[in-house]
Amino acid sequence: MVEQAVRRLGGLEKAIVLGAGNHGDVDLPALAAQFQQVTVLDSEDNAIEEWAESAGGYVRGRLKSMNRVDYTALDQIHYYETLEEPLLSRASASELSAFLKESAFRVRGHEAPPHLRRAFSLVISSGVHTQLFYVDALERFSGYAGGYSEPEIRQIVEAFGYLRSRLIADYNQSLIGLTKPGGRVAAWTDVILLDESKRWIADELYSISSDKERTAFLFRSFGEHGIESAVLGLKDLFDRLKPEQLQFQSWIWHTESGKSYLTAGLSGIPKG
Repeated sequence: MVEQAVRRLGGLEKAIVLGAGNHGDVDLPALAAQFQQVTVLDSEDNAIEEWAESAGGYVRGRLKSMNRVDYTALDQIHYYETLEEPLLSRASASELSAFLKESAFRVRGHEAPPHLRRAFSLVISSGVHTQLFYVDALERFSGYAGGYSEPEIRQIVEAFGYLRSRLIADYNQSLIGLTKPGGRVAAWTDVILLDESKRWIADELYSISSDKERTAFLFRSFGEHGIESAVLGLKDLFDRLKPEQLQFQSWIWHTESGKSYLTAGLSGIPKG
């Protein structure tokens, strides 16, 4: 998918990768061989710079890493510090829900990171949509859930979902904002966890010979069995890319943890 995007670019100046981890998902040496500079953003610490230093040659000179990047821009509105107070004071479900929905509006307009706007010929996002905010948010809230009734918990979780949806749209806009005119975005995410109950989806997919029928089956499966954040992220990104030269691809992704996912991605030129 990345190779196809590179072939369609007019110039190979700078590339940026979000969510690459310790360079296991994206072939960083290949990108460094093709682009004048490759920037890797990660929300956590990684060893990419140390690895690039040991690799030497053109990799060391062209690859740079930025760690602890807040993809959501929630740090810019001091969300986490502000959330702590209502949780500790056992604020009502209505008050907590109102705070979460207000945060969805306050975070709009904040870019992550703003100083890199319109700087890259190729913007790559690897598996970020399903890792963005939501799972961590519910884990944080779980420690306080005992103080709320089941209807109140549902109300709060729905508010977290509302904020999550806004952050996914904002993240996609950040991808667009990083892309220079004429550049391309390539993004993929795990959509369906192929556990024991869903492995039949992969078998069915491989049994379909028609591209049209295969695509229809994929989209139907995404709607019925897909991880909500992944489906939301792909649909929103699809709407932000020009239909011409738009590429859609899917594959089975076997992770180091032993899990397998049906993964899908989009590549294209941003609208506007």
